[in-house]
Amino acid sequence: MATYKGIQSSRATLATAPYGNNWSDYNKVTPSATLTTSDVVVLMEIPAGVRLETFRYYNEDFDTGTALVYDIGYRTKLPDGTQTDLDYISNDVTILRAATTAWQEPAFEAVQFNEPVQIVLIASVAPAGTSGTPSIICQASGTMVGIA
Repeated sequence: MATYKGIQSSRATLATAPYGNNWSDYNKVTPSATLTTSDVVVLMEIPAGVRLETFRYYNEDFDTGTALVYDIGYRTKLPDGTQTDLDYISNDVTILRAATTAWQEPAFEAVQFNEPVQIVLIASVAPAGTSGTPSIICQASGTMVGIA
C-alpha cells in the first residue's frame, strides 16, 4: 500500500484568510506508480473547524485503458477520530480514465469537520496501466466555522 501526497503537505496550513473566515487551498499530487486498490491518494488536507463547501479537480490520464473506478471522500487524521466517509464526495467515478482540461466539481452537501481530515481518492478498480506519471490538481474551499 502506498500513500501519495502532493505539494500541499510541504506548506504550512493556514486556517483562515486575512479578510474573514474563508478557507481555501490547492494541491497537486503525482503518484509515482500505477494506482492499486490499496493505494491512497491524499488530495487535500483540511484543518479542524472548516465547513467544506466546494472541491474540484482536473487531471492527466491515469489509465491507458478503461478500467479505473475510484471514490473520493474524507478520513480523519486523528488516531481515535471518527470523521471518515471514504465516498462522501464521489462514488464509483471514472473521470481519471482520460485527461481533463476543465474543472470537475462534484456536487455534495457541505460538511463540517470537527477534526483534521484528508480528502482522499481510493481506487476500487485499478487502472489497466499508466503512461508516465500523471498528476491531479485540486482546489477546495469552505468557511472556518469552528469546532462544534
